[in-house]
Amino acid sequence: MRILFRAQKKQALTYAEMDTNLGSFFYSSSISHNNLYLHYTGSMDVPVNREPHVIPLASGTVQGNDKQIQFNDRGNLAGAAGFIYSGSKVGINTTRDSLTYSLEVSGSIRASAGLLSNSDKRLKENIYLIDNALSKVNKIEGVYFNWKDKKETQVGVIAQQVKEVLPEVVSEDKSSYLSVDYSKLVPLLIGAVNEQSSIIEGLEKRIAKLEQ
Repeated sequence: MRILFRAQKKQALTYAEMDTNLGSFFYSSSISHNNLYLHYTGSMDVPVNREPHVIPLASGTVQGNDKQIQFNDRGNLAGAAGFIYSGSKVGINTTRDSLTYSLEVSGSIRASAGLLSNSDKRLKENIYLIDNALSKVNKIEGVYFNWKDKKETQVGVIAQQVKEVLPEVVSEDKSSYLSVDYSKLVPLLIGAVNEQSSIIEGLEKRIAKLEQ
């Protein structure tokens, strides 16, 4: 199915079904200007150029869990460059079916400022120290490795080792692959340093007594 619109300069604006297996549509224009322009004349239910209104893209109900806005590289319909999914999830350079978290990115992320997590004591309860932190750290190896689909050498830990001593920082996605929240390893390292400092302090006191 295809609907074809002709502009004044005999340039085409195409609205067409992409593929019978995809169940989606696309629009394109053969001119270099904006492909889609919405103009408010007073006849529309919602003005598109006034805050805080939104653009009414569709009406009715979409059944199932397939409600999404998807962005593809031109000519590459197999893998989404990004999409916004109705289940409050956003994916970049990944596929919808693999999403487990609110934001998933296949690749590196750069931020001009820090990434912050809530940590105020007033928001917490049942606070207690991580026991045997030093022993747990000794069971985790820091390693160099290569991802099977990339050549660059990386550094990190093995999720299976971390899960054995600190399962709270390891999660499993829909494909049963494990991920580690590296930021949550910091409290374990702090606990290990504190334990080690106590050991060193005790040894120093014993040495001082022996030297008297």
